[in-house]
Amino acid sequence: MEETVDSGITLLKRVKRFLRSEGQWEIKYVPRECNLIASQLAMISLSWQTSLHIFEVPPDLVVTAIQQDKAFRVS
Repeated sequence: MEETVDSGITLLKRVKRFLRSEGQWEIKYVPRECNLIASQLAMISLSWQTSLHIFEVPPDLVVTAIQQDKAFRVS
């Protein structure tokens, strides 16, 4: 449990550092149905053994969701 807390604190510090380095930023609420990729990633993250995952290549579900989103917007 302690390792998870430490990695969470480390991630929070990295995010804060990044936000300070950017001149201006904004955080907005986006409903789940308008951001299916984030929703799907949140769902699969529940089964992960560690709290931080870095992807070299996007997971198939992300690629599929992007393709579906593009198809929906073009129609």
